[in-house]
Amino acid sequence: MIDSALVCVSGGVDSTAALLMCNRLYPTVRAVFVDVRQEGVPSEVSRSCSALGIPLVVIDAGTSFNTCVKIPSENMMHMGLTPNPCALCNARVKLALPFSALRDDEVLVTGHYAGFTDGILTRGSDHTKDQAYFLSLVSAEILHRCFFPLAHSMKSHVRTQVISSGLPFIRKESQDLCFVPGGDGLPGEIVTVAGEKAGTHNGLAGFTPGQRKGIGAHKEKKYVVRLDRKRNRVIIGDKSDLYSKICFLNSINWLQKPHGEPFQCLLQTRYRKPAFQVTVIPDIENDSAVVKFHEPQRSVAPGQVGAMFSGNGVIGGGIISIKAGD
Repeated sequence: MIDSALVCVSGGVDSTAALLMCNRLYPTVRAVFVDVRQEGVPSEVSRSCSALGIPLVVIDAGTSFNTCVKIPSENMMHMGLTPNPCALCNARVKLALPFSALRDDEVLVTGHYAGFTDGILTRGSDHTKDQAYFLSLVSAEILHRCFFPLAHSMKSHVRTQVISSGLPFIRKESQDLCFVPGGDGLPGEIVTVAGEKAGTHNGLAGFTPGQRKGIGAHKEKKYVVRLDRKRNRVIIGDKSDLYSKICFLNSINWLQKPHGEPFQCLLQTRYRKPAFQVTVIPDIENDSAVVKFHEPQRSVAPGQVGAMFSGNGVIGGGIISIKAGD
């Protein structure tokens, strides 16, 4: 019987709201702070737990974060890829470590705007804050032990509730990137899609398809089209060059495993980018897939997370590439 909760807290308004709600829902509640930056527990976390009489568990996650998130993300950047550290961190650290500390009678709680109903990860009701995309790499084993109390909440209401409670919280919204990439990598050339040299760069890290800054001045607007990691080149072109009709997904975390036949669904390739219609040709044995877009899409970045949706439910998430197995 599940009658206890282990609540992941960060000091932000969302996790504070989740803690407050669970304190009313469950007879027994523990809080857990995952210290990825090794900067200690924020005072807002300590004071909130103290005010509610909830014991706090602190997990030193510095080593795990470096090994499982920071170093892989930096390596991807230097290879000319655009990683999503937050999605990696959720899957490998921020949910994984508390999950390993769960007791048999506990449910794992976070302040994400997402839901988990009938074994399916779903979008949160507040579509401006929905975070199902960021959870698409989290294993089904972990998600089956999770409860997301903000699934049907609106951010404005959540903030009002926490302010009314008098509990302290960090007012500033958390930033997506919780580390500064090290080093710039090897210098190389900036070339046009036609192969003409147009400048130089100090390393592929920091470039991503669709960006305009950092590529020098040109007669017409130019954009990063793709990154050639074998030749250490940044390829630039016109807006029309940004569009593609296909990508590949590798290392797929299947949450609703298909039967192996091609299927249609929605694909989301960035957090703030709307999902679009695609046909997926899965390779179940290798946890990969060919994804064909029904309409050409702009600036699909290798290294980013591609999350597949059926309606509001997450089918799975993988890492985008422009070549199979890359």
